[in-house]
Amino acid sequence: MGDVLHYQVGDVTLTRVAYFDIGLDPTSLGLTAALVDAVTWAPPTWQQANGQLLVGQAVWVIRSAGKVMVVDPCGAADAFLRTGPQAIDHQNAVLTALTAAEVPAERVDMVILSHLDGIGMTAVVQDDGSWGPTFPNARILITQAELDFLAQATVVQGQAALRQLCDQGLVDGGADRVSCTAEVTLERTGAHTPGHAVIRIESGADRAVFVGHLAVTPVHAATGRCAGLHHQPDRALQVLDEILREAADSRSLISGPLWPAPGAGYVSGPPWVITPASPT
Repeated sequence: MGDVLHYQVGDVTLTRVAYFDIGLDPTSLGLTAALVDAVTWAPPTWQQANGQLLVGQAVWVIRSAGKVMVVDPCGAADAFLRTGPQAIDHQNAVLTALTAAEVPAERVDMVILSHLDGIGMTAVVQDDGSWGPTFPNARILITQAELDFLAQATVVQGQAALRQLCDQGLVDGGADRVSCTAEVTLERTGAHTPGHAVIRIESGADRAVFVGHLAVTPVHAATGRCAGLHHQPDRALQVLDEILREAADSRSLISGPLWPAPGAGYVSGPPWVITPASPT
């Protein structure tokens, strides 16, 4: 288990409840070793000495206006976390970590999905092998554009599990912009997938943004167009560049659901550099 890290964004508290970080070959993230090695600021936080990129499995928790929300919990790892006999062990371990971090599953009001890339810990395997909600008192929010895309897509990991949650009446298809609280907004950007969204936080003078899979790793901020990663790679690069420029200008905290510890950083540039943030 990793550390529990906290960040304060105005009156909003962000908490990263880690499960593990692991090194992956750059090709699994649509990159080459040469591209990654050219990013001189990547080691040691984002890139290991052996050249592998660190990727994290974690649950981000947002506390805003009395609500407890989680973002993309342990997504994009269904082949490892959510299949086979170990799936139960993984989900129990994550639930234990959340409880230890004072975020019991029953306390969560909303699960916010930037898009679907694996069911992750949005759902749990039940005794009969079916899928049920991890957070029994939470609504699950995803853009309607993503739901429409999934209705026509043939192979997306987590699709069958999400469909079961939809059939249970637990999923809300949101508009292109949804205010989860006065401080937390889901905003569709598309590009990575047709319904992909970012989550913006604005509280007082402070800002933060979860970029979803527009940057699976912080290194994507510096490596340019990723043709194999996005449905619309040119558009994805354009949107990411706009977000990075805004984050640099406003000194916003920036994060992605798969970023390794500390899970967030601050942007400078261009050329873009993401410096690891210091938890509060």
